[in-house]
Amino acid sequence: MTDERELDDGLAAFDQLGREMVETNRLLRAVRSDQAARNQQEHTLSVEMKAALKQATGASQKALQAAQTEIRSSLLWSGLTAFLIVLGAFGGGYFFGQRAGWDTGHADGYQKARNQEAAASWANTPAGQRAYGLDRQGNLDLLTMCRGNGWTTERRKGGTVCFPNADAKGNVTGWYLP
Repeated sequence: MTDERELDDGLAAFDQLGREMVETNRLLRAVRSDQAARNQQEHTLSVEMKAALKQATGASQKALQAAQTEIRSSLLWSGLTAFLIVLGAFGGGYFFGQRAGWDTGHADGYQKARNQEAAASWANTPAGQRAYGLDRQGNLDLLTMCRGNGWTTERRKGGTVCFPNADAKGNVTGWYLP
């Protein structure tokens, strides 16, 4: 009987082990089934995310192209506007500058003509002719600056006076007169 009892206990343990193995196999199948379902869900989600990403990328590229086109257009119009403003400024500056230059040129020309007329009138006087003769001989600068051998300047009564001085031998030098 002990053997039978041990046999019954062995069979019961074996039967228990079989039930546990069946349960373990059922749980493994359930886990595999759940894993397959999750894999399928992840695959579907991955495909959907790829499609959404592709759509978002395409939309952002279209938006970027539209923005670049708008920027180019804005730059073109800004550049054209700036060019027209500069052109207008140069045109206005030229017109007003030419007008002012024309008026100034007439005034300067008139003044120069008056000065030349006055110089010509003086040149025809005896003093003007003497100054011209001194200048042709190279003595006018020496005379006006009181430079030359034996000549000195002194300050007297608020002005400069030019005097001849005799050298050690008593000679006085001067300028050649015309």
